[in-house]
Amino acid sequence: ILIGVKLRFRFLLLQKIKPLFKKPAVKKVKIKLTQTNHLSCQARINGIKANLLIDTGASNSCIALALKDHFGIKEKGDPFEAAGAGEDKMKAVLAHKCNLFLGRYRIGQNTFVLLDMQHINATLVKEGGETIDGILGNDFLRKNKVIIDYKRKAMIIQTEDL
Repeated sequence: ILIGVKLRFRFLLLQKIKPLFKKPAVKKVKIKLTQTNHLSCQARINGIKANLLIDTGASNSCIALALKDHFGIKEKGDPFEAAGAGEDKMKAVLAHKCNLFLGRYRIGQNTFVLLDMQHINATLVKEGGETIDGILGNDFLRKNKVIIDYKRKAMIIQTEDL
């Protein structure tokens, strides 16, 4: 009887500490290297296809303001001034409840900054690249513990929320 009680106690103890050892969900999303040597991935924002640049140097994830209605995005809050790598400030506004899919994986609701990306797309086209619909920035990459695997051309997302 004593052995049965000890085994049952150990089993219950393991059941309680099991969540401590839970591995995060790992999702692998294909990425491509563009003509301009940028990384990009295919996504869906609110169910509509999008081409997103992956930019570890961008503080925030962004979507082109001109595509707000195309993606069915709702603004949140008042417009503000955003600073980029250049000296010019740009008008921007927050977008919320953007349902994001990367590849076949649902990432969930994300907040993006809506801003004018015409100058970015003009530069990309001038250099022989494709236009983009938005940018996955450092905020998204850190939150989702993203690893970029250059050899396998994949973005590995390690989050428990998926």
